[in-house]
Amino acid sequence: MPLVIFFVLLFFFWRPIEDYDIWFYMVSGRETAAIGKIPDTMFYILPMLGEPASYIEWGFGLIYYWAYLLGGYTGMTALNAAFGATTLLLAYRAAIGKRGWLHPAALLALALVAWWITARINYRAETALLLCMAATLLVLEKYAEQGNWRWLIFIPIAGWLLIQLHPSAVFLLSLLGAYAIEFFFFPPPGRTGGQVVFVLSATAVATLVLACLNPYGWSQVALPFIALFSAKGMMTDITEYLPVLDTEYAFNFAAMAALGAVALIFQRVRRISSGLLIAVFGTLTFLYVRNIGLFALVLLAPLVRYGLQVFPEKISLRWQYSGALAVLIVLLVLPLWQGKLGSGIKQGVFPEKSAVYIKQHLRSGHILNFFDYGGYLAWALGPDFLVFVDGHDTTISRALQLHDAIFRADPGWENSVAQYRIDAIFTPTLMQFSGRVIPLVEHLIDSSEWRLVAREEAGLLFLRADLVGGAALDKRQIWEQMIEEAQRELGDYPDHPDPWAALVKAHRALGDSVKAEAAMQRYLQLSKRRP
Repeated sequence: MPLVIFFVLLFFFWRPIEDYDIWFYMVSGRETAAIGKIPDTMFYILPMLGEPASYIEWGFGLIYYWAYLLGGYTGMTALNAAFGATTLLLAYRAAIGKRGWLHPAALLALALVAWWITARINYRAETALLLCMAATLLVLEKYAEQGNWRWLIFIPIAGWLLIQLHPSAVFLLSLLGAYAIEFFFFPPPGRTGGQVVFVLSATAVATLVLACLNPYGWSQVALPFIALFSAKGMMTDITEYLPVLDTEYAFNFAAMAALGAVALIFQRVRRISSGLLIAVFGTLTFLYVRNIGLFALVLLAPLVRYGLQVFPEKISLRWQYSGALAVLIVLLVLPLWQGKLGSGIKQGVFPEKSAVYIKQHLRSGHILNFFDYGGYLAWALGPDFLVFVDGHDTTISRALQLHDAIFRADPGWENSVAQYRIDAIFTPTLMQFSGRVIPLVEHLIDSSEWRLVAREEAGLLFLRADLVGGAALDKRQIWEQMIEEAQRELGDYPDHPDPWAALVKAHRALGDSVKAEAAMQRYLQLSKRRP
């Protein structure tokens, strides 16, 4: 039965690549494999060439690069799905205890959590944290059942493995702390509360010590706290650091919090540890939407236990198995119904067409790219091309400062472009989430030095005029692209005024005064609601 559930979950998480971060993992993994060590200087970002650099998720990039070598983009899809399926299978096993694997109430809770957590099973190094947290929960439950301290040996090992893939081993300490408080009042068989607290404290210390055995030492372990304070200003401009109630996941979060509270009130075991974990990770999610996967994971056990508790025991096994089968079928059908099943690269997300154009028309070059797309371009173009910035670091850097100044079209931006001998520019027309027009785009429209040579869903590619051998595209297509991007942003965030302002500008440029006036009226209505 565990294998059946595993393969159903594997199918459920069989999703195409659509997250930007995977590409700078791949670039560092490719370089690590090529030189036989972790790079210690920046090798592909133009304004930072040769500067000291850290690749804190080097292990994650390496295993995905190996997956690519073995199975191409489908191999990467399989690895991502395996991360998700194994994580939920381990957490589910920890939650059901000695109950049957195919209990319909438990499977329903599993299906809910699978649906919630999918957003974070997305080719990110964070999936390694989710996997190690699930393994830690299972080990702690085994310890609770048997009182055998040997089970706890696996936790420091998990912490050591995790720190090579993602700088988040400290999160395992929150699980140990929550269970230590639980076990102080309700210790495992044959143990006292004091004994258990001592053993779990020793496990926490061992986890920290082993986690320090990584190429970057203690700084890697402490990075979550350092980044929280050092990059706070930058976080306001990154969608995944927004409060969850300001995102499309607001309703999901409200449902998760409500169901978690009900389960916590009425469940009979692990009320203390579950309550603490729900409070900690619920608060982190409330503050930063990126933590919603962690919140979903710690919700699984209380939801499963509550479901097992309230499910009528008098229902025949035949009906129970029918209910279990129905839930498993839903897990199989849901990604098909949503149109989210697939492998490889999701079409329209990354500048695939522009990368092909660049490789066909340039042997090497310097690419000025908008923040999100540097990782993909560095991966797709290879070492003969240098990109301007990517999203691999949340700290302020020279590359990021120059990037912001150029895309804001600050006075003197042309000098920076000339200084770095930029050959091509790739950019969308609008900022994601806010929908504001990127000022540089308006300057490129009027510039005779830059020709529009490619257009795709992800954005626009401009080439320096002296490098364009054939015909260029009509720059009116830039306004058409702006309309398409604004409509996409409004599909996700219909109450944001800036996409309407972009529509006003684009329709006016194209001579459609009727649509421009309608967009202006909507913009004025929404602008009045701004705080």
